[in-house]
Amino acid sequence: MEHIYRTYCIIHKLTKMILGRFVSANDVAKEKSIHLKFGVIPETAREKWLTFISNAKVKEPSDFQNMYNAGYIRETGTWCLPSWIWTNSAMVRMFANNNKIEDARNIADRLLSFQKDCGGWIVRYDYDKDGAIPILAPNDSAYIASNAMLSIFEKTQDNRYIQAAVRCADWIIKTARPDGMVYVGYDMKRQKWDKSCVIVDVGFTASLFAHLYELTKEEKYINYLKIFTNRYIELFYVPSKKAFCTNIDAKNRQNSGLFGRGQAWALEGLIPAYRVLKDDGIKKVIEGTIETILSKQHKNGGWAYNLAKPLMGEDCKGIPVIAKVLMDWYAISIDERIKKSAQKALKWCINHTSASGDTEGGIFSFCLEGAVVHNLYSTCAFVYASAYAIELDQIMKQCE
Repeated sequence: MEHIYRTYCIIHKLTKMILGRFVSANDVAKEKSIHLKFGVIPETAREKWLTFISNAKVKEPSDFQNMYNAGYIRETGTWCLPSWIWTNSAMVRMFANNNKIEDARNIADRLLSFQKDCGGWIVRYDYDKDGAIPILAPNDSAYIASNAMLSIFEKTQDNRYIQAAVRCADWIIKTARPDGMVYVGYDMKRQKWDKSCVIVDVGFTASLFAHLYELTKEEKYINYLKIFTNRYIELFYVPSKKAFCTNIDAKNRQNSGLFGRGQAWALEGLIPAYRVLKDDGIKKVIEGTIETILSKQHKNGGWAYNLAKPLMGEDCKGIPVIAKVLMDWYAISIDERIKKSAQKALKWCINHTSASGDTEGGIFSFCLEGAVVHNLYSTCAFVYASAYAIELDQIMKQCE
């Protein structure tokens, strides 16, 4: 299938050139002759994925030393995006769930050191002609608070972690839009919110408030959870497609196609919300989205980066995330179709795992979007995908 995806991408690039749509050389990954052997023995996959996570640690002196690079780009032969600190949270949760408490705590403490006084985190850097722009993002901060801070709190009962999650949640409530939706990010350089659009990824914000309410029983968290979840569904869910759009613009108009991983990010928030709220409307949306996900799965177990445009290629980040949230719903629904789908996805992850070398344990796929900023048409592996795959593997073994 990769040959088909690459052929489509060649046509895509040529078409953009013909139409006069400039593709910057900086946006396209430069091809290197890096040969990767994919596919590992299932019994060794877990250790391979742990190896990839270990190799991703930032060793050079920098602001992000001892954190983890977000991904690896095959075409350039380089690790990338250490500033995407939110991705480290997936490793905290994975290590905590596997009782590797010291490993989880080490990452959580580094994340804690990055938290701003307001309660949020600078989770990425955008760029313009004048240089880097630190972005303080409510949704990614919620991801850190829920998956890192609360996961390690439940294992250690160290109040520093739940206090960090509370600061984050209170900041999100305070800075949310009047309708309860969160903004996509705060530009620290210009000191203003980006109100141009909101992306589907904000859906996982709900997980923090569901998780925090379960731990504290404070009404303000369940109240905001209700407001946020209802508004999120109103804005992003497309009933005719039984799926979520990729983003909304400044006027709340739905845009773009059916971002595959975006469906998982939506469910990662909605499933915990349903667990707390027991709302039939939320359940209907979850079940509809899962029906779409099941119907769009490829025969090899993967999913496209864009469910509406399968020739764009498969999403190395999305597939283990989608499968993991499917199993989160399986725990509630006991729908055997879901389990079968997740098993196929786990096999896809194993078959796309690099077997050796510097990339050992990376789960790779080729995609038009590249899954990396400024590196289109590339083959990538992401560290948090390996963490999700480890959790998925553990869940599947528990179901045997």
